[in-house]
Amino acid sequence: MSDGLSPSDEQMLNTVCYYLSGTAPPVWWDRPEKDIVNALANLFTVNPLATPEDVMNLTGWNQANLDFINAELAPLNETLPPMGQALSIITHPTSTNAIIPIFVVFTILSSFVMGLRVWSRISILGRIQSFDWISIVAYIFIVSWCANAVYERTAAGKWASYCDRTYNQMKLQQAAYFMGMALYPIAVLSVKFALLQFYHSLSTWRPLRISVYVVALISFANAMIAMFMWLFQCNYVNLWAHNVDPTLVCHAGIQDPLVMGTGIVNILTDVMIWLIPLPLVWRLQLYPRERNLAIFTFGLGGIACIASIVRLVMVKRYLIYTNGSTTPISAWAMVELNLALICSSAPALRALIIKHAPKVLSYAYSSGPGSSGSDIASKVSRAEKTFVISQTEERSPSPDDSDLEKA
Repeated sequence: MSDGLSPSDEQMLNTVCYYLSGTAPPVWWDRPEKDIVNALANLFTVNPLATPEDVMNLTGWNQANLDFINAELAPLNETLPPMGQALSIITHPTSTNAIIPIFVVFTILSSFVMGLRVWSRISILGRIQSFDWISIVAYIFIVSWCANAVYERTAAGKWASYCDRTYNQMKLQQAAYFMGMALYPIAVLSVKFALLQFYHSLSTWRPLRISVYVVALISFANAMIAMFMWLFQCNYVNLWAHNVDPTLVCHAGIQDPLVMGTGIVNILTDVMIWLIPLPLVWRLQLYPRERNLAIFTFGLGGIACIASIVRLVMVKRYLIYTNGSTTPISAWAMVELNLALICSSAPALRALIIKHAPKVLSYAYSSGPGSSGSDIASKVSRAEKTFVISQTEERSPSPDDSDLEKA
């Protein structure tokens, strides 16, 4: 041990600190978790023949808790003194608050975009539409989820090592962590539903409607599986309060495949949602440049798909709750959720730009020499087909109609 501890040794020692402190009475819960390990190590160093009664008098454990610890660490007089020595050379990493700038930047950006989106609807239509209300709900979900992720990173205080934290700090952090993992599917689903409701308003074209219904059903079922799997993986819903409970029973081996499986389905539905409107846009009677701009507007969702893939990679790598390991998961989830919300607002923002600053997207039409009134009207009509798609209430039964102006 003089050369330092390996990562696996440090992880094992942190786990021991957590379990020994958590099974002790609350008097230990506001002290660093390493204190109880050091106390037991000193007990057996001074008296290698210390009795179970000596151990229970020192720690406050009852017989059931002592049996629980013995099942993993017996004989205690041989395992705990070396652990006490290891605590003198264990590293003491500090918690990183790198997630806070991500939260601040994306919250400001998402709030700004949502403000512009609402302004777009009110200034052009005079009201907020149904899918915008769903987006507002999604925005509230996302900001709340991200705030919970920040709390999860800051609740444990300065230290990242379990042995340096108190058990009460660990309970607060793990409660936020499990809450975030359970509610993440709902935050994702809210953005998906906002987009799908928007697509549903575009046209009564049967293939489009069927695609919306199918993807909505898959997304809803996947979100429910992901949420309830996390909530009911063990016999206690408030798992963070029972992690060291000898009566805790969990379904071994299902967490990782279900988390990865629902994550993959989530990415696939992201891609489906990204692709749903493209056939409709492609069949519009538009100039190539206008069609490409429309496809680009809807295709921005591909950025969120990339963030979703990276988050799933982080989940695969850091699913086991260890020192600081949740930061990459939470950070990429923040990026994914906010990018999805921002990209879903692109059609409304484009409409706002064309209405108030048309030169930005080259939709300014002069009536100078060589431009007849009918030419100008034709150009404006074609431009509108690529952005009014989200601003009017008229619905088209088919993408082939020449006067396609949609909800």
